Amino acid sequence: MNPDLIMHHGTVVTMDNDFHIFEAVAVKDGKIAAIGSDEEIKALKSDHTDVIDLEGRTVLPGFIDAHQHMVNFGFNLLNVNCRLSSIAEVVEAIKERANNSNPDDWIIGWGFDEANFTEQRKMDKRDFEGIINPVYIMRYCHHAAVVNEAALKLAGITNETSVNNGIIEKNESGEVTGVLVEAAKGLVEDVMPPYTKEQMKEAVKLANDQYIKEGITSVHEAGLGFFSDAFKEFGVLKEMKEEGTLDVRMYLMVLEEYFEEFLEETASYKWDNRLELGPMKLFADGTLSGKTAAVLSDFKNSPGEKGMLLHTFEKLKAMVEIAHKKGSQVSIHAIGDRTITQVLDVYEELYSEYPQENLRHRVEHATVTNPEILARMKKLGVIPVPQPSLVYFSGDVYQETLDEPAVHNVFANKNFIDFDLKPAGSSDCPIIPPSPLLGIAAAMDRTTVNNNVFIPEQRVKLQEALRMYTIYAAYSAFEEDSKGTLEKGKLADMTVLPPNFMNYTPKEIKKAEVEMTLIGGKVVYSKNLVEI
Repeated sequence: MNPDLIMHHGTVVTMDNDFHIFEAVAVKDGKIAAIGSDEEIKALKSDHTDVIDLEGRTVLPGFIDAHQHMVNFGFNLLNVNCRLSSIAEVVEAIKERANNSNPDDWIIGWGFDEANFTEQRKMDKRDFEGIINPVYIMRYCHHAAVVNEAALKLAGITNETSVNNGIIEKNESGEVTGVLVEAAKGLVEDVMPPYTKEQMKEAVKLANDQYIKEGITSVHEAGLGFFSDAFKEFGVLKEMKEEGTLDVRMYLMVLEEYFEEFLEETASYKWDNRLELGPMKLFADGTLSGKTAAVLSDFKNSPGEKGMLLHTFEKLKAMVEIAHKKGSQVSIHAIGDRTITQVLDVYEELYSEYPQENLRHRVEHATVTNPEILARMKKLGVIPVPQPSLVYFSGDVYQETLDEPAVHNVFANKNFIDFDLKPAGSSDCPIIPPSPLLGIAAAMDRTTVNNNVFIPEQRVKLQEALRMYTIYAAYSAFEEDSKGTLEKGKLADMTVLPPNFMNYTPKEIKKAEVEMTLIGGKVVYSKNLVEI
């Protein structure tokens, strides 16, 4: 056999159906060649085999983040971090960047959440009156932004401006406040200077390096075209893959407006397990915190307020039909239970009109559900893609936003598993940090950032939480035969964690650090175990 690499003296958790655990693993040509006892695997060693003594550490299949935005995350790392606890701190961070920029440079920030501000109010254009640069700050959810007067003028937004599928917030006097929601953000984004290819490469590399540090070996990119032009984004990713500067494997969703042309333009491209074409991506509603997700019952303390569907049934069906008829998977952002019901109605009608083998259509987020919805998802083979870490970061917000019974069905991970829906774990980074360990811990204990327990009956055990970020995520991309478990012939993508990890409590998991990450049998990140 002459393996390229042997790792021994560890706890190798295969995540296979029977949850077998071994001591050692051998790698050949980027794939798992053998798994077994130390004695069995060490006997395969040749003069050309690299050997790593795990010293009792735990080896898992490489983590897969089934919904994140890599390009956006990378640019967030380049721009001003506004994930701060007060408006005053945000203003100071923006001023600091502006003071070191040319007067006409755009100052771009990200990550704020007004719910965390000590001022207990929304941020608006008045807070940035002393800054002459155009300012654009994206809310953590990426569904809203705050801009200053200079940015409003460049975008031509006045008190009379209106927009479809979005909100230009105005005060009681009818004056624009600088708060822009959904499509309204695009009015400003359209006049912002485009990023160069080199800037995009720098951003993607920053995100890549953070992901492998978190033990992530594969990601599902939740929409080429979400940040920039889909073809430009793809060109950068393709070039980086060819240059060897992109470590993580990528499964690419493509936004609906680009999808047909993208299929045509990439028809001759040789997709592989480093860069793979995935589903059409659409948006069907907004967010819970912004009360723009479409729900069946009123938002808490908001009589008659049920959010908004972004499309009529007919419009949504027409868009999904384009991909469904071609036999392509579809992923739809649907947070509220009213939206998810609409999405399932569309999937059901299209399967009836155009029968297909199970296309594993997806519901991205699937935040508010109920048993009826889950039964329909099971019947249609639809996969939920939740973000367990949002229970930690936003569970208290959901408690204040939703009433009974909806609040008891938020990120119902145990229900997803009980209905055998194979929920694919994800972060929606940069909405929240890209830490699978945090997601796993949150799925287990449902504890919020304020140490409250949010809907404890939806807790899952460690084994199932791990499956969400491994084999279930692989299944959601038709990759269960090559990823998600450590079995002979599968890709040698592995995440190495501390000794005794399988006995860790959720609190210990939150504090744990990834020791090493391997992709295709190559060590791409090591904390201190080996030199790279």
